[in-house]
Amino acid sequence: MSLRTPHRLLLIAAATSALALLPAAASAAGAQQYTTIDVPGAASTVAVGVNDSAVVSGFYFDSSGNEHGFVDRDGRFTTIDVPGAADTFLTVVNDLGVIVGYSIDSSGNAHGFVDRAGRFTTINDPNAGTASGQGTSLGYINDFGQVTGTYIDSSGDTVAFAGSLGRFTTVNDPVAPAFSTFTAAINDTGVVVGEYLDASEDFHGFTEVHGVFTPVEDPLGTAGTNVTGISNLGVIVGFYVDSSGNFHGFELNPAR
Repeated sequence: MSLRTPHRLLLIAAATSALALLPAAASAAGAQQYTTIDVPGAASTVAVGVNDSAVVSGFYFDSSGNEHGFVDRDGRFTTIDVPGAADTFLTVVNDLGVIVGYSIDSSGNAHGFVDRAGRFTTINDPNAGTASGQGTSLGYINDFGQVTGTYIDSSGDTVAFAGSLGRFTTVNDPVAPAFSTFTAAINDTGVVVGEYLDASEDFHGFTEVHGVFTPVEDPLGTAGTNVTGISNLGVIVGFYVDSSGNFHGFELNPAR
């Protein structure tokens, strides 16, 4: 089973955003423990996000190859399906229990959604295309209802955005090639983090506040830096790629 192309781009952007919900740093005490997450009866399960209450979110494939969102609360699974959608991809649940993600309609077009206790609101960027393989995805929502996301326009270009629902602002790092910027997260103070892909296909991280971009480049990331999240205290996390193509996580604490 594989994701429908080109909605793979939307999911990658959304999943990158969901990494922002992970804690900025893990406790050094105690041994690490992995727990398998499988939705009962699912053919495959993909966990995408986790909030501060350890509520896990993601999507699963059923036996027919269709996708459904899920929420996992201590092993209690709830399926999330946007009414009338062909497929549903759930990305994150914020700390207030608000869910975001995107769905695919019967024509293959993507639509972002917000789910508040079972009340669904469709979110479409006004510049998004409406054909198959185009549309809008939401990847992250902070506790004040500000989101990050991505849309694919009628020309097939991928565009990042952030902001309050209904008041989206395009996020495009001014040093980035056209249509190569991706937003990862927005914290509760409104700081957006993300990355762009340069002409050599290396990633470069950034923060953005009111249109002002600041580079985030790990000095060891000679083959690129990916920024995946920011805490409310300004701690940035991500990973860099070394000269051998190996990935290494990093944490960047703000200057004191």
